[in-house]
Amino acid sequence: MNNSIIQNQEKYNKWIIVLSIAIPLAVAALFGIKLDVKLPMFLPPIYATINAITAVVLIMALIQIKRGKRVAHEWLMKSAIVMSVLFLIMYVLYHMTSDSTSYEGDYKALYYFILISHIALSVIVIPFVLIT
Repeated sequence: MNNSIIQNQEKYNKWIIVLSIAIPLAVAALFGIKLDVKLPMFLPPIYATINAITAVVLIMALIQIKRGKRVAHEWLMKSAIVMSVLFLIMYVLYHMTSDSTSYEGDYKALYYFILISHIALSVIVIPFVLIT
């Protein structure tokens, strides 16, 4: 590889490291801030819809790359990242304006296992998303 490609990779690697640390820290800090604003109750289904659309877009991106359509794949992947960022912003705002709900059902241990592993994996995946 030539020097400019190596320099670009080093620059991007630094940004990937910074963002991989900064994003989870910022989200954690924002969860500690409570705003006295009531958001409309119809918003959580919108968050779920954004996630569902993101999943469909990711499947479409997989299909496109398997067909050898790199430009379409790249566009779909960038679209999925934008939708994921939109979801994250809305999700954090929701939790800044709403009280947390504690699960009290029969499957409490399973619920918290899934929740904690989901949170951990969402942090771990950040550099992988940014690298690819």
